[in-house]
Amino acid sequence: MKPNQKDLEIPKKGKGVVFVALLNFLQASGRLLFAVAGLSGGIDQFLDVPVSEATTLVLHVMFFSLGICGLPAAYGLWRGKRWGFWAILLVSVVTILFDIWGYTIQKTAAIGFFVPVISIGYLYLERLRVLKEKM
Repeated sequence: MKPNQKDLEIPKKGKGVVFVALLNFLQASGRLLFAVAGLSGGIDQFLDVPVSEATTLVLHVMFFSLGICGLPAAYGLWRGKRWGFWAILLVSVVTILFDIWGYTIQKTAAIGFFVPVISIGYLYLERLRVLKEKM
């Protein structure tokens, strides 16, 4: 069964969507910079507690992956693409899960919750508004 086109509507590119895209672009860029800076001395140099090599590798891979995936997601949302909307939601959920794990290592990982929580909240409310207008 093919979904109703009305059910697939995404928010139009207003100031709020642009703001969410910008926040995601900044977070993705920051994660990439953190991953690149960690190449020279190991990402564990930024941590307050000692961690194993395996944990360091997971941190590095996740920062790099979230940065690489977050940039096109932010671009897609900014351009008003349906895939950008869904990509931001996916990257946000993965970021929250990663930062929950990161919080068990270092409490400052909680900073990483802000952008994904704002993104999910705003896009969800905006999508509800768009769907109500179509009814």
